[in-house]
Amino acid sequence: MEPLDPYDNPIKCIFVCHFHHTAGPKILCQVPKDFLSKDTFETVSVYMIPKGQLQKFIITITTRDNKILGYPIQINDQKYLRNAYYFNLCFVCDHNSHTLHYEPIVKKLSTFLLNLEIEDNFLSKSDQSEKSQEELLYLMSQVMQDLNLHKRCKLIARQSIIYLNVIEVSRNPPTPLDFDVPLLVSEIDYLDEQWDLTTRQVAPFIDGVNHVSKISKLSKLDIEVVAACIQNLVYCNAVSLVDLFRYSNMYVCTTKIGQLARNKSRYDEAISAISRPGGPKATFKDIFTVFSAMRQGSRFIDVCLRYNPVSINIDERNLVLYGLANGYIRQLRKYPVVLKEKDVDKTFMGNYYNGLNSLNIISCFTNSDVYQLDEEIERDIRIVSVWK
Repeated sequence: MEPLDPYDNPIKCIFVCHFHHTAGPKILCQVPKDFLSKDTFETVSVYMIPKGQLQKFIITITTRDNKILGYPIQINDQKYLRNAYYFNLCFVCDHNSHTLHYEPIVKKLSTFLLNLEIEDNFLSKSDQSEKSQEELLYLMSQVMQDLNLHKRCKLIARQSIIYLNVIEVSRNPPTPLDFDVPLLVSEIDYLDEQWDLTTRQVAPFIDGVNHVSKISKLSKLDIEVVAACIQNLVYCNAVSLVDLFRYSNMYVCTTKIGQLARNKSRYDEAISAISRPGGPKATFKDIFTVFSAMRQGSRFIDVCLRYNPVSINIDERNLVLYGLANGYIRQLRKYPVVLKEKDVDKTFMGNYYNGLNSLNIISCFTNSDVYQLDEEIERDIRIVSVWK
């Protein structure tokens, strides 16, 4: 059965192969024993011991059942019969697994074996020495067991020590759409030289109000460049993406709202961020009361009509942005779904009503007024809406 999460993939096998001067490509050792049959290895051996141009490059081979990750190495030295020695350390995982997080380990471990070979012919003599082969087998067994169980390994061989750690690689966030609004969740010093020129041009216009298309115009950069920059900031956890602020949006409190209530050190920060400028400060009690009123079934306009944020010195836009940036609230989005596929025709926008596009996205795609679109959906008996 295939793993549900392609990132949660144990190493199924580790093997070391080399080029024998008479037998050609050959498996030197593998853990577990006989995991790869001779026939299976022969079908991929040309990639395991490749041409010189591919030496010291990560190589990934995907077969029907497995994904093989290797780092072939060539050592040029006249002490070898062909004036060179070729070997490759390989990890084997499930064929649909993501293996990016194993690449640094394969490279580091291969370099470790390279040094052992240069110092003591560790690999080349393993083919004749039973003791050396047992030592190699023990090392590979330890690596596989420790990485699968603990995601780290300390390896000791011939007075050399190597530390291996599996570092989880974050998945790439989706490319921002033209109407997505980037919201800062951590401070960006856009004058800092660690940021590239594009980021320094884009960052001043990220205010939780401007959408990607508007930032493109303000920064005078191509929209694809701006989208790629913002995607990178999302990857760095500096920015999150939210919908355009509308009073028709629906927000609900998260479990983090309790942290705000208990952490009095955040009171002043919340008051400063949410109070309307140029007037008296809002009270924390009022701020927390309005936050608590955000629940499923109540649109933000309903909350505003009930509490009148202006009268209690609360800037409602800043209230929402502060809540989203700190995870105290999240947005529920409306996803229209056509009940019967036969109800979809060319003149009907039902192609968008598949449960995958939120109301705000459909509004932007079709250049329609979101409030009018919402009314049409509510009146149409062919459509139901899912909030999630």
